Amino acid sequence: MIFGGMALLIFSFAYFTVSRQWLASITEDLQDTAHEFSDLYQTGGIKALQAEINREALAHGYNRFAARYISALGHTLFANVPETWRFPLPEPDRNTTGMQWFEVAVNSQGDLARLVAIPTKDHGWIQVGLSLREHEAQLRKVRWGFGWALFVIVLAGIMTGWWQVRRALAGVDQVRRTAIDISEGALDRRLELEGHGQELVELAGAFNVMLDRIQRLLGEMRDVSNNIAHDLRTPIARIRGIAEAGLMPAKAGNDPESGEALAVIIDECDRLTAIINTMLEIARTDSGIMRLESKTVDVGHLLHEACDLFEPVAEEAGIDLKLELDVPHLLIMGDQRRLQRMIANLVDNAIKFSSKGDCITLAAHQAAAEIHLVVTDTGMGISEEDMPHIFERFYRSDKSRNTPGNGLGLSYAKSIVKAHGGKIRIESEYGRGTKVMVSLPTS
Repeated sequence: MIFGGMALLIFSFAYFTVSRQWLASITEDLQDTAHEFSDLYQTGGIKALQAEINREALAHGYNRFAARYISALGHTLFANVPETWRFPLPEPDRNTTGMQWFEVAVNSQGDLARLVAIPTKDHGWIQVGLSLREHEAQLRKVRWGFGWALFVIVLAGIMTGWWQVRRALAGVDQVRRTAIDISEGALDRRLELEGHGQELVELAGAFNVMLDRIQRLLGEMRDVSNNIAHDLRTPIARIRGIAEAGLMPAKAGNDPESGEALAVIIDECDRLTAIINTMLEIARTDSGIMRLESKTVDVGHLLHEACDLFEPVAEEAGIDLKLELDVPHLLIMGDQRRLQRMIANLVDNAIKFSSKGDCITLAAHQAAAEIHLVVTDTGMGISEEDMPHIFERFYRSDKSRNTPGNGLGLSYAKSIVKAHGGKIRIESEYGRGTKVMVSLPTS
């Protein structure tokens, strides 16, 4: 737009300059001719003037040139006017002694003429005029030429600008695609923007340096995580082993208190190990380090398995567990083991926060290129103050402190859904139940 506006401004200035120059040339020609006629009339009289007017009319064209002599009494003694000039010529003001200029329409077609009148020594007037029709025709050609030139320039500017923007955005799009790949776990991706301009090349260099540092930090974090896992798992395993070894003599010696204490130690070791493993898996998933074992998974089959697994627990608690599937098979590409655990966490949460007489519904259906999985319960629900924190690790509301768990279930579920390129959303009303909605892409 700015380029087109500047081009229009330049062309407008050039057009008005050309128009003024042409009009100035006509004005100068008329003024010289009028003075020449005046001098000739003074020396040769009316006949000499008439002869010269005829020659000028022949030179300029009979349809373009007009001239006449007006006496002091206002009578036209001689006139040479083109036939196409249908309107009468303007009369000079005899009370004025200086040169007089006129620009008038000469016919009903709107043709214009420029005239000049100069006084003679006998108080008469010599009037000379020239049609501006040719002048207007030339200006139309100039406008037409300028218009096409402006169109070509603007079109070329648009094409050039489009090419430049596309070339620039190609580099930006490469940055975007690289960022997406990195966010999906391809930490070895780097930018190559040679030929995209110095600024983008420098941006790519800075971006690659940042990626190298991030990859190095993630590698260090992975090493630290592995070391932590090893350092924690080993003593926990030793404690568990010692407890198991001590439990056998305690049972054999019929020492119920020692056996019970050792059994508690074993259970707590197992619980602590499970927490450590879940924490490490969430961390690896969120950082993009974890690699999914992707294969074709039937979500409908996973829901059937979940129902079979939790149905005895639900019956014992007096909770109605139902399964609703539109079609028997809902296939996606994913990690079956982790999806099983994600679904199990959601169902386990629903059972924990439901009471006798409540209902839990597992449902799934396909919509476009996604599988929508929904776990709905009519349990205690989630309060408004707890909703912003439900996906935080180890977060447990005051009302859930008396239920078993470690506050990692929803965090784990969110990380697994995110690793599969999906989304998880929760709607809940305290005292009326909760709905967990998971969307997973089919490919």
